[in-house]
Formats: sequence, structure tokens, C-alpha cells
Amino acid sequence: MHLITRAKSNAVAYEDPPPKTGRPGAPKKYGNKIKLLNLFKERLNDFQETTLEIYKEKKNLSFLCRDLIWKPIKEKVRFVLVIDGDQIFILMSSDLNLSPEDIIKAYSYRFKIEVNFKILKHLMGAFFYHFWTKVWPDIGKLNEADLSSCTDPRSEKLIAQAMDAIESFVNFGCIATGILQILSLNYHKTIWRKYKGWLRTYSSSIPSEEIVKSIIQEEFFHNFRCFKYTAIYQIIMSKNKSRKKTQLSKAA
Repeated sequence: MHLITRAKSNAVAYEDPPPKTGRPGAPKKYGNKIKLLNLFKERLNDFQETTLEIYKEKKNLSFLCRDLIWKPIKEKVRFVLVIDGDQIFILMSSDLNLSPEDIIKAYSYRFKIEVNFKILKHLMGAFFYHFWTKVWPDIGKLNEADLSSCTDPRSEKLIAQAMDAIESFVNFGCIATGILQILSLNYHKTIWRKYKGWLRTYSSSIPSEEIVKSIIQEEFFHNFRCFKYTAIYQIIMSKNKSRKKTQLSKAA
């Protein structure tokens, strides 16, 4: 797993340490100290120009890539200095094999990821789970989740079941969000025709996940009387009948 993030404007890094001289004393761990913000002026002629497609728009950018040692982790990090019109910013990646263009494109996806988290949290309720077990150690603000004290097989099983339930709940929320997005892309004309709400402005011909969800809820309410004739109802009832037969056989 690798990390791509934006560095602070006052970030500093270090070049490779000089070779060992054989003299007494510990060798240097770091080379020359570099203030990354100063490189926008000192190395301006070394910036490379490129054209990237970001959010379906072509942008002309300039960048400078340097692999330098970052002191907090004492390892090399790939720094990408970007000039986007009047804006300048510094990106950093733990993957030294990733090209500067891919680092810039990957960082541009952050807004889509944040919007997706907002949909999962506020619209789908994917993080509103209430799965817990009493054997789980208490987690406060000052202590971490330490499961090393759980040596009882029963406690380990209960904690594993609670984790599976949480992950399954969140995954179902992600799947439901994906279904709404697929419906929005493929049936946007039908959705807009059935939508009875009011919007001040229509920013896109593709309806949002919230609008699609409201249409599905309304359709389900009107067709609830016919629900028992649908295939999904037959599947649910068959599962329920098989479960009752299993319980009766165990009771007998």
C-alpha cells in the first residue's frame, strides 16, 4: 500500500548523504537540506510541461520530480512540484516507481473519493451500523484497540463475527451506491421524467444518487401490493421456509 498526499508549503527534504570518508565518527545520515518551495524559483527552467485530462478537461501543467529523503520516515519519498496556472503545490508519494503524471492524476481523484464518502455516510447510512460484542475491549480516547488480551477462543470468535458484520454492512452500502450510480447513468431520462421534486438549477443531465433513491422509494411504495409476485420476494420466502424447516427438525 502506498500513500499520495499534499505536502505543506514549508516542507523540507534531504539529498543522499555524502560517501563515507573513513574518518573517525559516525557517517552523515542526510545530505544537503532542501526547502522544496524554493525549487519553484531555483529550478524553474527544469520543469517539464505536460497535458493531463482531469475531470474530462485537458489541463496544461508543469512539474518537477525529485526523489529525496524525508526525515520523519528516514526514507526516500517522491516529491512532485506542480505549477497549475497561478497555483503551485507539492505532492508526495511513497511509491518511487510511480510516474509524476500518474501521481498528479491520482491526487485529482481525492474530490470524488470525498463525495463518495459523503454519499455513503449521509445518504446510504453505510456507517450507521450497531454491531458490537461485550467481549470487545473498551476503546477510549486515550487508549488504542489492543486485542492481545483476548485469548479465549469464544471471545475471538465473537469479535471476528462482529467485524464480519460491520464489513458486510459497509460493503452492502457500497454495492447499493454503485447500483444507484448505474441506474443514474443508464436510465437518466426515465428518472427525470418520473421525478416530481423541484430543483432550482439542473447542473447535469445525470441525476444524483439522492434523486435516484427518491424515485426508487416512491416506485416501491406504489408497487408494494404487487411485491409478493416479484422474483426477489419468492427468493426471500424460500429462504425463510427452509430456515423454519431446519429449526423444526432440530426441535424434533
